[in-house]
Amino acid sequence: MRASDRRTPVGRVELVFIGGAAGLSIWALLEKAHGVLTNPQLFVGVTSAISGYFVVLLALIGLTTLLRSAFAAAVIALPAALLLFWCSLRFDTLETFVEAGHPIFTWALFLFVGTPFIGVWLENSRETFNYARLFNCTWAIVVRYSASWLFVGLFWVVIFLSDALLQIVGVRMIEKLVEIEPVNFVLSGAVLGLGLSVVFEMREYVSPFLLLRLLRLLMPVMLVVVLVFVSSLVLRRSPELFGELSPAATILAVAIGAISLISVALDRRDVEAVTSVWMRGSAALLAVLLPILACLAAYAIWLRVVQYGWTPSRLLASTVCTFILIYGVCYAGSVFLRGHWMARIRRVNTLLAGGILLVCAAWLSPLLNVESISTNSQVARYLSGAANIKQAALWEMAHEWGRSGHQGLIHLEKLPEGAPVALSEAIAVARKSVDRYRYEEVNEIRSEVSSEKALALHALVRVLPVGLDLNSGVWNALPHYRLEEWLDLCRRDRAPGCVLILDEFDPTKSGKEGILLLPGRGDTYNAMSVRLEGDAFTAGSYINGFGSVGIKRDHVQKILGGSYRIGPSSQKSLWLGDIELRPKN
Repeated sequence: MRASDRRTPVGRVELVFIGGAAGLSIWALLEKAHGVLTNPQLFVGVTSAISGYFVVLLALIGLTTLLRSAFAAAVIALPAALLLFWCSLRFDTLETFVEAGHPIFTWALFLFVGTPFIGVWLENSRETFNYARLFNCTWAIVVRYSASWLFVGLFWVVIFLSDALLQIVGVRMIEKLVEIEPVNFVLSGAVLGLGLSVVFEMREYVSPFLLLRLLRLLMPVMLVVVLVFVSSLVLRRSPELFGELSPAATILAVAIGAISLISVALDRRDVEAVTSVWMRGSAALLAVLLPILACLAAYAIWLRVVQYGWTPSRLLASTVCTFILIYGVCYAGSVFLRGHWMARIRRVNTLLAGGILLVCAAWLSPLLNVESISTNSQVARYLSGAANIKQAALWEMAHEWGRSGHQGLIHLEKLPEGAPVALSEAIAVARKSVDRYRYEEVNEIRSEVSSEKALALHALVRVLPVGLDLNSGVWNALPHYRLEEWLDLCRRDRAPGCVLILDEFDPTKSGKEGILLLPGRGDTYNAMSVRLEGDAFTAGSYINGFGSVGIKRDHVQKILGGSYRIGPSSQKSLWLGDIELRPKN
């Protein structure tokens, strides 16, 4: 297919063939390559090279001749694959590398940001950094791929419906065809190529114009949300907001959304940007608020780093936050300088896109080895006394941080005489434990965060009968996710809150049983069975299922007022000596 609008079947055949080849290659890599490419790093390099090459090639075809597009795709896909291969050397196994997540994300981001530059270079090498062309190329690729994948989905809906119809008369031709291993991949790739070809041919009609106009409408909504958030934060002045990393992640996501919407509103040139005064004002005000979001996210991340040290996820969050802070300062500065502030923001976008490419390359290279940085941070915290054995990220070093983490554990094991025996035991348990929760359970490790949550939950739950003295430590035995779930429900600003009724509901068992009443939707409550044996709670299941117990807020108020009784069940049982049988339907 040429740059000119070729509407002949030859152009479609080219893309169908390339798409089918891409699908066949992906199938071979996923299903067959493991037996040939036994080295995990080599598997990563080959897989990323082939998959990245086809993704970029399908995005570029149509801008110029097939041969030039093939060469241009290799220009960006092969260096990206080499960088990912380089990064995979940090890990011993493919599973650990994939579970780390950030290398694959960085590789995909490198391709996503770099492909428009290659596309513009193919069309006119002298305008590679022209913002208008980059803007057009980026959104054209997004729309082409989105429409084509939608077409692939519709294709398979038609295939499945056709198969169901033919099976009524005993014809299983389609079923037998799709059961052949590579057919699904080849068909999906071929249909994707056909869709890309048709969308390119119809580019006069299937353009990003409609999508961009719709996205512009979201900008005032985003502005209102950010204004309400910042205003509420100033009025509340609550330090609890920054107790977890999750608020920082949310703030970063909102900031990225704001940057995208501002760029959409400013479009390629001033003549195509939003024209109304209030829309331009919204874009300018959102740009001014961006540094505030970046600073709040940076503060939240800083609190976690000071308290718990560096980890790969915190390094990723801090890197993203640094870029957002640069975006925010440049955007706000452009607005304050007035004049051609929209043109300045477009130049910032071009420069920072190049900066993202450089940082992605550094992230995948030894220049920014986040596993090594994290390991050094955690080991240093333990050696300096800032972290004890319970707070040291021993399990993460053993299972998630690759070879650097293993080296960190070896370094801790080689500490001079006088090092606590518990450290060696904890390292041994960390290596043997399949998951982190099992490690904490076996090693009897409960983090300070969990203890704080257990103490907070103890203060929020009202226990009946009145006067029953419970130690706050009884909640420590609960899993992390259960503590977080109950704490979130009990913190809802709604009376009467969470209520626990304890008694000997089952005299045949030691300890006490209880019913924990938790706020649900509206004025409803859910009831969960719990058991107290010794000094530890064990969570059971929701009584009558989640959301179907039928308890309202008024019922809980009456319980707190003493209007309840504990007595025998209303059901009958079949007794065979000491054996009790009861039907459950």
